Formats: sequence, C-alpha cells, structure tokens
Amino acid sequence: MSLIMQVDTVDMHNVGAPFHPMTFLVAHGQVSSSGWSAPQLAPRYYVVPPADGMWDIDFIADAPSGTVLNVVLPVSASRLIEVPEWFKGVRVHAEQGFVEAKHFGKALSATSATGSVVASHMQKGVAPLAAAAAIVSTDLAIYDDSFQPTGNTKFDPWPHVEMKKLRHHLTLTVSGPDEQKIRNCINQAVGAGLLVAIAAAYTTGGLGLSAAVTAFLSSLTSCLGNGFEAKVDDRSCWITWWT
Repeated sequence: MSLIMQVDTVDMHNVGAPFHPMTFLVAHGQVSSSGWSAPQLAPRYYVVPPADGMWDIDFIADAPSGTVLNVVLPVSASRLIEVPEWFKGVRVHAEQGFVEAKHFGKALSATSATGSVVASHMQKGVAPLAAAAAIVSTDLAIYDDSFQPTGNTKFDPWPHVEMKKLRHHLTLTVSGPDEQKIRNCINQAVGAGLLVAIAAAYTTGGLGLSAAVTAFLSSLTSCLGNGFEAKVDDRSCWITWWT
C-alpha cells in the first residue's frame, strides 16, 4: 500500500452509537495514473495523544504494476472510527500534503444524532517527510467486525442474504538509522508478550485494543531511543458473502 498523490477534501459525520462516540470519514483525492486499487483511510496509533487533538490518517491504496496510463484520476475512501476523548479532528495525509477537518463545538457523544455534520472546515498543508536509512514493516494481527447485511437478496431457488464485514489489518512500520536495532527491539516486545496482548484484543472484537497498542509502542520506542519513528496503521476493507 502507498500514499495516493493528493487529498482534496475530507468530511466528518457524527454517528450515533450506544457505547462509544463514532465519526464517519469520507475523503476524496487524486492518483497519478491508472491501475490504483483498494483505496483506504489508515489511522495511526499514538504512544501519547497528539497535543493538538488531530488524528493523523493516511490515504493509501494499492499501487499499480505493469503498464499504466499517465492520467490523473479521482479516488475516494471512507471509514468509521471510534472517537477518543482527546479528538478534535483529523489530518488526512497524501504524498503531496494533507487536508484537515476539525470538529467545532461540543465534544462528540455516544448519544448524538446519526448523520449530523460534525465539521466541514479544511486546511491544506505540506506533510513533513523524514529521511530514514531503514524501514521495517510487519503485520501484527487481523480481525473482522461490523458484521451486517448489505440489503441485497437473491433467490436460487430460496432466498439468500448478502452480508458484509470489515476486515482490519494491523501493521507496524518502524523507520530509523539502524535496521538491526529495529528488529531487536521488535523481538524484545514480542518476548515481553506485548504482541500477544494485541492479538488477544483482536480476538475479542477489538476490546482493549487501543491500550494494547499504546503499551506496545511505548515499550518499542523506549527500546529504540532517539532517531527512530514507529507507528501502527489499522487498514481495513469490506468483504461480502452470501448466506
């Protein structure tokens, strides 16, 4: 997966939920050629919540392979996210900068009305690029949630209902000047059982996932020290099937 060329607009919509406040993100952007597929919004996880309350999210897609057309094409992606207490908005990143959507007024609540517009203000900027001698990326866990019918039904000869679920891929990416140190620190976190805690959170439908990821990143960054950057991306896609 790679960052798309450019993000143009980002909209947030408050979603009523019985237990946790949620927001539905919709982003539109552009890719630099034909052949891009599976666009996604991939949130980042933090050891310490950002001081400005802005949640960084990468606008990514599968890059093309082989022969492509050198044309600029539109691309869109959406994602439902659970809103943490520190949340003030999102900053959606692309290869050529980012767009911010900020929440104004009262904090989101679990009982707020479904579909109400939370923010439409957008601010463009340039995403900082950090040079690194080594980048190590590894999958941490995979789990499914948001099981629901799509609304489609077919008869052959009895009725079948189309269902969908959201498949999450949790991926760790670490960059810095020393690849061996990166791998040693990841192995140290594995030995401490921190990856097991993340996997356990996934098998219980994501309960305690944020705390498990924060503990893992805290241990990892303490081991790595200065000059390294670690992030965990939660990338997801919808999967459909017939009953």
